[in-house]
Amino acid sequence: MTAAPRHGSTLTGTAQLLRLVLRRDRVRMVIWVVAVVSLVALSAASVVGLYDTAESLASYANLVRDNAAMIVQSGPGHGLDDPTVGAVLINEMSIWSVIAVALMSIFMVTRHTRTEEETGRSELVRAAPVGRHAAATAAMTGVLIANVAMAVGVTISLIVFDLPVAGSIAFGGALIGAGMMFASVALVAGQVASSARAANGSAAAVLGVAFALRAAGDVGDGRLSWLSPIGWAQAVRAYADERWWVLLLPVVASIGLIVTADSLTSRRDLGAGLIAQRPGPAHAGPRLSSAVGLAARLHRGSIIGWSTGLAAVGFFYGVVAVEAESLLTDNPEMADFFAQLGEGTLTDAFVATAALMLGLVASGYTVSAVLRLRGEETDGRVESVLSAPVARRTWMGGHLLVALVGSVLVIGAGGLAMGLGFALASGDAGELLRVLGATVTMVPAMLVLGGLAAALFGVLPRWALVAWAGLAVAAVVGLLAELIGLPNWMRDISPFTHLPALPAAPFEVLPLVMLTAVAAALAAIGLAGLQRRDLT
Repeated sequence: MTAAPRHGSTLTGTAQLLRLVLRRDRVRMVIWVVAVVSLVALSAASVVGLYDTAESLASYANLVRDNAAMIVQSGPGHGLDDPTVGAVLINEMSIWSVIAVALMSIFMVTRHTRTEEETGRSELVRAAPVGRHAAATAAMTGVLIANVAMAVGVTISLIVFDLPVAGSIAFGGALIGAGMMFASVALVAGQVASSARAANGSAAAVLGVAFALRAAGDVGDGRLSWLSPIGWAQAVRAYADERWWVLLLPVVASIGLIVTADSLTSRRDLGAGLIAQRPGPAHAGPRLSSAVGLAARLHRGSIIGWSTGLAAVGFFYGVVAVEAESLLTDNPEMADFFAQLGEGTLTDAFVATAALMLGLVASGYTVSAVLRLRGEETDGRVESVLSAPVARRTWMGGHLLVALVGSVLVIGAGGLAMGLGFALASGDAGELLRVLGATVTMVPAMLVLGGLAAALFGVLPRWALVAWAGLAVAAVVGLLAELIGLPNWMRDISPFTHLPALPAAPFEVLPLVMLTAVAAALAAIGLAGLQRRDLT
């Protein structure tokens, strides 16, 4: 008699897949970790330098403690009853750090689970002796490693600025908890959705709901905040009588979601989602007969999503802008900061800063839209397109044209909403066009970042993701240059530095023309590079 064949466990091959995950994402992980750690470190440097007296700390606390608009944007202000530098820092950047960690975790899990199934690579992996849960376990372990690395970097950077060790560790732990929580959400979304894009969208929607619940709870009695993972991260109360037990909430919730994902995995076929993808028409319409039409169809969902999100943020800034001058009067440090941005009133300076922030966020769409070219190439879809009588330049040019139009629509939606909010709050309809003009002025700088992504894709496709580093540098220069005293040559690296800070500064045409020319030159380099290299 021969012995029955022995089967491996459902985790067989996890170690090998984990090494593959870390190897494939080594550049992405470094960019994310460095970006978030740098953001926290620069924020710490600015807060330590700006709020160096008891009077300035008290002034900040009075500004944000009972202001609903500031609470929605920053959080409940734990520790501001007896303000410290650490409490101010957490109030300023904790939400945005949590969101960054959550997005990194969502994208990473989806990339190594649902995307692998969508492209068919999972079938090749499953042909080897690999367990059913190995891919998901490797992805989650890789995310955990990335989150721990980020938390360690953040903790060390905070301690370097002489902030309390306990609070620094608590904040690092909160980041890990939030990251793993949303990684687990993405894991479940990958079982339900039938495409990577839908999985990312669903997980991002959960993140948006978490932000809304946290905002509503913080403005209200606080109960709704306990339904939000973002609220949990803030409830750790770093630098304000830390509550260590709160760190157990994301652990328990993540375990529950992972168990749920495991249960859902056994109820679907490999490559399929629990919600079946709607079949398309049997024949393509005339709008899909051109490279531009196909690109527009591929980018349509992201344009709508980015426009909706930016419109919501813009409307909030517009409503708050009306009260900017009265709010800043009680905070001379912030008033001096905004006064340096231009020659107009504090309200104009606030609008200019809000327009810059919208421009930086909208640049995220621009860069991602251009990098969609790289995704089409690595996933093998471009070969099908180019097998038809479509030139490489035509294909790439179609995507770049849609990215350009989409960038205008996205920033336009944010500017229109901000102008509408300002007009409604102030009762002056004329403010709508003035605010809209200030935001649309950001387009040339956005296109420079998009042009950088196009040039990298065309010439150095494996380094295309470095375009995100360009956006990170622009964000640091645009938001923190004054606070940390960056020299002029470093400020000039950012294309946004060269834009007129409307409506606080006079309008100038030449910078817009020059930036547009730079963007066009970078795009031309990318087009030429694509013609001369092999597809990968």
